[in-house]
Amino acid sequence: MSILKNKVAVVTGAAVGLGRAYAEALAEAGVNLAVCDVRDEVMELPELLADDGVKVLTSQGDVSDPKHVKSVVDGACEYLGGIDILINNAGVWGASTADDDLDKSIADYESIVGTNLKGEYLFGRAVIPIMLAQARGGDIVNIATDHMVTCGTPDHVCPDLESCPWGESPRPTGGGDAMDLYDAAKWGLNGLLYAWAKSLAPHGIRVNAFCMGATDSWMLRSFHGHNPPQEEVDSWMRAEDNARVLIELLEEGPSGRNAQNINFCIGRPVALEAPNDHRYVRAEQVKVIS
Repeated sequence: MSILKNKVAVVTGAAVGLGRAYAEALAEAGVNLAVCDVRDEVMELPELLADDGVKVLTSQGDVSDPKHVKSVVDGACEYLGGIDILINNAGVWGASTADDDLDKSIADYESIVGTNLKGEYLFGRAVIPIMLAQARGGDIVNIATDHMVTCGTPDHVCPDLESCPWGESPRPTGGGDAMDLYDAAKWGLNGLLYAWAKSLAPHGIRVNAFCMGATDSWMLRSFHGHNPPQEEVDSWMRAEDNARVLIELLEEGPSGRNAQNINFCIGRPVALEAPNDHRYVRAEQVKVIS
């Protein structure tokens, strides 16, 4: 039996892709769920997860909307009895470049930064006071990008694997010149990661990030008009494998790693590797007191 059984998790962006895989894995471990998404498919989850015998509360809305965030969190507390786990997964991608006109730039900012940074910030801010009041610890996992950590951040932790497809190692960070807002929002998650981990460690709450590379998902398939070439699909990681690693991370419990950017990029195994030494915080600052 998983130590996670009967805990309560909030999973954002749970309708498809990684979010749905996380919800399915958590339900299989016996975790009750409050799931949300802007997509209609999120309403399918109670029926989909019925055989796992868990409670599933669904909500449709935008994570950048504070009213939606409050309704999801309040619903989880009222219907499920509290919140032990937050999986900040909701995310969007859109092309943006330094020479975009101002009208497009404003719209892109509201969409990309609103979802990928503001949404994770709002859910964290809504959930953290509840976890503190419960005084039973907890876990926050923010879903970030491998653009932040791709094998070469810092250089000395690059494993230089033969399976790396980049030809030279370490691979440079960043997603390219059409991703300034996407990368800015995801890099911004570092500010939340380290600040939250330091302030919450004395209360038994861990904060980590999954830095995701190319994983088979609705978002990635949309880049190819939902008809990607098979050789491309064969190179992608599987959402189900990443969801398995999420469960392993959560099952570490309070004595597990904290304030870690956990790297998942093509060419590396989808596995919970040994934690890296801290470079941006001191280890004693993020030691969790259980």
